[in-house]
Amino acid sequence: MNAMTGLPLVGVSIVATFVVLAAFLWVRGPSYRSGSFLGIATASAVFAVFSSLLYVIYFSLEQAVWTLAAGDAAMVLAPALLWVAVGALNDRRPWRLWVVIAGGVAMFVCSILLSETVSSGIKILLLIAGCTLTAIEARTGRARDTSGTLAIAATMIGYALYSVGRVIFLAIDGLYDGIYAQFFATGPTTIAGVLAVILLAFGVLAAARDERASRRVQQVGTRDRLAARARAILAEHGAVSWRVVTVDELELIRESFGQEYIDEVNTALVVACTRTFADDAEVGLIGPGRVAMVCPVATPDVASDEIRKRFAQSSDRLRETYVPDLEVAATTVESDMVLAVVIAQA
Repeated sequence: MNAMTGLPLVGVSIVATFVVLAAFLWVRGPSYRSGSFLGIATASAVFAVFSSLLYVIYFSLEQAVWTLAAGDAAMVLAPALLWVAVGALNDRRPWRLWVVIAGGVAMFVCSILLSETVSSGIKILLLIAGCTLTAIEARTGRARDTSGTLAIAATMIGYALYSVGRVIFLAIDGLYDGIYAQFFATGPTTIAGVLAVILLAFGVLAAARDERASRRVQQVGTRDRLAARARAILAEHGAVSWRVVTVDELELIRESFGQEYIDEVNTALVVACTRTFADDAEVGLIGPGRVAMVCPVATPDVASDEIRKRFAQSSDRLRETYVPDLEVAATTVESDMVLAVVIAQA
């Protein structure tokens, strides 16, 4: 690829950068939803655009091997990080991120030590794996019900099929001849990748603006915070009390009053439990109409009627319409194994 070929790639990369950044700035409005999903998805977009710029630098300005290796690593990391991001919607564990980082480092080393043909083959296979895993993750579990994940899956499948064509014609023609050189070399691949980033941006933004996804991500963070506090109390006292307050007939309430009323219920329930236990417990919302409290076993029990009274006092709307009944369940945990089961079921 010469400077004439690199010039339009620079233009496409710059346009894509502005589109992606403008889109992510646009979402930071009243409907912005924070969480690990959006943060990791943003990193995925940055790596995708960054890889394009590195390839332009390598082929148009200076052909330093580390520049090509960094571009290969960034390209592999882009779909892999999106796999991690979508996994956050399905409550996947953070170990995936370390696997992805290790894969990026391995790709960088392979690009430096191996021939360009072999390293290109490895890169394409890793891209196919990353795109396929992301598409599967986007259409399974709770991510499937999130807005925008269908667009993410479709784009990933399309790019995976394009990459399959790349690896087939790489094996047939090599890097510099035939169909591969015409349709699957760095230039066309860079343009295809940047276009994929633009399409993915809209899917990611739709998912980030989906309140259901936001609540799930927040609940996972809350559960992790409660789990850390529970482990600390268990290590210090040898036992910990895991208490859960649940609103009765939540689905009936949702059908009668709508989702906004459920949001009001969630907020009031957290406030009521926090005021009831003051500084004695770690309190957090772990699901619609479900609040968990982690505290030492010696913390006095509180009757459900007392919590319900504070629950009603926490919201004018509840007092004016309907105050549902509450159920309180307490579990005393004395081992790490039992605690792990309780946390998994939360």
